[in-house]
Amino acid sequence: MIVLGIVGSPRRNGRTAALVDAALLGACNQGAETRRIFLADYDIRPFGGQGGAEEGVRFVAPELGALCAQADALVLGAPVYFGDINGLTKDFMDSVALPVPQGNGLPALGAAIAGGSGKGLLSGVQSIYHWFYHKQMRAIDPTPVSRFSLADALQSLEHSGARLARMTQQRVSFTGDNSDARWPDVVAWYANLPYLRDGPAEEFLLLARQLLREAGPGVDHAAVERYDAALAARERGDLATAGRLATETYRILFH
Repeated sequence: MIVLGIVGSPRRNGRTAALVDAALLGACNQGAETRRIFLADYDIRPFGGQGGAEEGVRFVAPELGALCAQADALVLGAPVYFGDINGLTKDFMDSVALPVPQGNGLPALGAAIAGGSGKGLLSGVQSIYHWFYHKQMRAIDPTPVSRFSLADALQSLEHSGARLARMTQQRVSFTGDNSDARWPDVVAWYANLPYLRDGPAEEFLLLARQLLREAGPGVDHAAVERYDAALAARERGDLATAGRLATETYRILFH
C-alpha cells in the first residue's frame, strides 16, 4: 500500500512539509510505503480553460495524476495565504485527474497551516476537504493548524497517518453503482467531520483557545473572562457576540 504525501508549499523545509511528514511517519509505522512530493517541482499552471472542469488536465503535469492514481491514500498539506490555501495547491486540485472508481472511498487526510496570524486556518482546511468531498474520497481528521498549535498538530497528524494506513488495508468504498448514486453515503460521511461547518466566529474561538493554552498559567485574566463570555454566547446561539468576544480575546493575547 502506498500513502502519497503532497506538499503544497514551495518551502521545502517549512511547516507544511513538517505536517505532511508527521502523517507519513504515522503511516510508515503501520507498514505503509510512503512517498512525498512537492507541487513546486511540477508544471502546474492556473486554469485558463474556456469550458468546464474537464479541461483542467491540460494545466497540470500528467505524472501528478498518475502518482495519485497509484496511491492507496493521500495526505495533502497546504499553507494559508489571506484566508485560503495557496494558489499552487488550488491549481493542482482544479486540474489533477483522478479516475472516478479510484477516487471512490480513497482514504485522505488534509492539513492547512496559517503560519502568521493564524487567521484562515479553518477556511483553508475546509477548501482541502471540499475537494476531497467532491472527489468522493473518504477523508478523515481535518487538521487546521496555526503556529500556536504546531506541536500538537504534528503529534495528532502522526496518529491520523497511522489511522489512514489502517484504512487502506480494508478500504470501504461509498455505496452506489455510480457517482450520483453514492452522494447520500458521501454526504453522511462528511456531515460527521469536525470543522467543516464552522465560520469566522468559530475560527476565532479556536485561535483564542490555542493562544490561551500557549500563554499558560500567567495568562491575562481579561482574556480568560472574554473567552468564557464568548463560549457562553455561543452556547445560547449568539454567534455574533461570541465572535466579537473571541476576537477581543485573540487581540489581547496575540499583541
